[in-house]
Amino acid sequence: MALETRKQITLSGNSAIDGQVVVSLTATIPDDTGVGNVSQYVQNTELYEKNKTAVRKDVREFQDMVYAIEDEIAAEEEAVE
Repeated sequence: MALETRKQITLSGNSAIDGQVVVSLTATIPDDTGVGNVSQYVQNTELYEKNKTAVRKDVREFQDMVYAIEDEIAAEEEAVE
């Protein structure tokens, strides 16, 4: 039996309005594939409905962070080849 390990990057974030979390975001990016899995959970639907523009801006910013990490992993892989 041999130890097997896997490296991955996990990001988490919250979009908040007036100190209240509206949407929770999580992303997991495994090093072996470099392709992230993003999930979001709306915790406060009332604030979400009233602040969609601001919350969606936060969600896009979070997704852009995931894309940037995916691109970094891909660039590292290309440099190794």
